[in-house]
Amino acid sequence: MRLVVAVHSREMKTALFLALSGVEVIEIVATANTTAELVTFWRAFRPDVAIVESGLPGWALDETINKLGERTEDGRIFLIDGGEALDLARARPAVEVFKDIDSLIAALPRPTEEAAS
Repeated sequence: MRLVVAVHSREMKTALFLALSGVEVIEIVATANTTAELVTFWRAFRPDVAIVESGLPGWALDETINKLGERTEDGRIFLIDGGEALDLARARPAVEVFKDIDSLIAALPRPTEEAAS
């Protein structure tokens, strides 16, 4: 699974990278610090998933999701948020909202026993 990670807080970035480093089936193809970078990387790298922390500097979250929406038919957006993102996710099937990193990591695919051997 190819990921673009777009987080702005140091604590979130550290926790996310530590959690993702142990998942063999994940490749981080780019990291973004602003919404403009996120949209650029989404279009350029065509990842399977974008992990986005709400409050990312730049455009409003709904505008950013609309810009990413051009390609959500074959990519998913995982938002780490508690408030405004819930309404956005209801209207967009490719958007999933997670309140914390633990629940997000639990939703990511794991290698199967057969694939691991």
